[in-house]
Amino acid sequence: MKRILIVFAACLLLCLPLACVKTPAEATEPPAVSVPETLELTLTLPLGARDAVTKTIPSYAAGFSAKDGEALTLSVASADPSVAECVLHENGTLYVIARGVGETKVTVTAVTASGEENAATVSVKVTDARRTLALIVLGVLAVALLVLLGKPSAKKPEREAASAPEAAPAVPVEAPDPVVIFEEEPKDNPERR
Repeated sequence: MKRILIVFAACLLLCLPLACVKTPAEATEPPAVSVPETLELTLTLPLGARDAVTKTIPSYAAGFSAKDGEALTLSVASADPSVAECVLHENGTLYVIARGVGETKVTVTAVTASGEENAATVSVKVTDARRTLALIVLGVLAVALLVLLGKPSAKKPEREAASAPEAAPAVPVEAPDPVVIFEEEPKDNPERR
């Protein structure tokens, strides 16, 4: 029985490399419309004007192309316009305008005259500088309160500290046990006689 299991295990180990060999994949046809890779943008709203943050991505439309060189029609849509809006200019520049705090995805869709389409996404995260400033102010206030309200340690005045003897160590010192030594006198001591 053991021999059969050993032969079976050896066969499995010999067949394992054959199972890992990749078969040539079928040639995949490229998409009819190629699009640029997904972008990730982070925008911070300033303390002053709320709509003053715009990110410009020049020549963004140049990343789109049709397989047969057909003309493309591009359209832009934001999943949440209250967070960010986008405008695609005629020259191919994409403008991302921050509107409010949050995260959204902007989709740029390219459609050929024959109806083939593909879309690219831009992930947009909008943060607020006011929140960062509020966290910094709260941290400074917390440190100031700890410093002001902290319990100070009692210190001796300089005169008393100079004249006072050094303090004894905090660990008590134990006295060693007394040792008693008994000596026997020799029995034939000449002085005793």
